Amino acid sequence: MARRADGRVNSTDRTKRYTPDTFEDGSAVRRLAAQPQEAPKEARPLKSGVSSQTRRNRARATQISAGYAVFLAIVCTLCIAACVAYVKLQTVVTTQAEDITSKEKELSDLKADNDAYYNTTVASEDLEAVKEAAQNRLGMKYADESQVIYFNDSENSYVRQYQDVPDAK
Repeated sequence: MARRADGRVNSTDRTKRYTPDTFEDGSAVRRLAAQPQEAPKEARPLKSGVSSQTRRNRARATQISAGYAVFLAIVCTLCIAACVAYVKLQTVVTTQAEDITSKEKELSDLKADNDAYYNTTVASEDLEAVKEAAQNRLGMKYADESQVIYFNDSENSYVRQYQDVPDAK
């Protein structure tokens, strides 16, 4: 197998071809490709082993342009404002839910009190005594059929009387 001076296999030898991405089992160690003797002047390594072009690229990569910094500041401000607005809305919703719960409890308490007062009133009054007092002491009577006037109410609601009732015929 013929090798060149840089350690690579000659392209004329087709039996084995070595490429950087091939893997070979065994105990043989590959030879490293020889380093170029002289690097170009602008890419010449400095004392630390890093070229000046690499240093400039790294310095440029660590800097942020003014426009990008302003953009990031605006985006961060908008995100913080959205978070604050969300927390405020969450607080309002929680407060309203607590108010609704307290009003529902107050309503149920008032309904219970109203039912209790109604039952007490109904139990304390004797309707037969009221009927007897109205008929005997006050001279009240039940209405005759001739005194009752029927109205057609299409809305199924109560009627307010603003004028005299016309005679029915």
